[in-house]
Amino acid sequence: METTAAVTICLYLIALKVLGGPPQHATTSGVLYSIATGICVGAGTVLFFLLFQKGGPLSAVPAVLAVGAAAMAIAGVALFQESLSWSRALGVILSIAGIILLRKA
Repeated sequence: METTAAVTICLYLIALKVLGGPPQHATTSGVLYSIATGICVGAGTVLFFLLFQKGGPLSAVPAVLAVGAAAMAIAGVALFQESLSWSRALGVILSIAGIILLRKA
């Protein structure tokens, strides 16, 4: 799965180069963020597989995705100075509320 994603990204970058799309520049910080993201996505994928191998409930999927979405929104505001809009804050709150409600079911 991860290899397919990497190949797709490489094909996209090649298509941009061949078709004269906007240039994609690599910086050290960008490469490091990409590596960190890849590690996190890979670890999350492995944890998903392990969850279901152990007989984890399908209802855990939305909870895991909600935690990821909330964590990314919080990281965007805290680490990357993204603006905190009412809709983004409400989304984080509703994600956390959804997790709580799924755990009680």
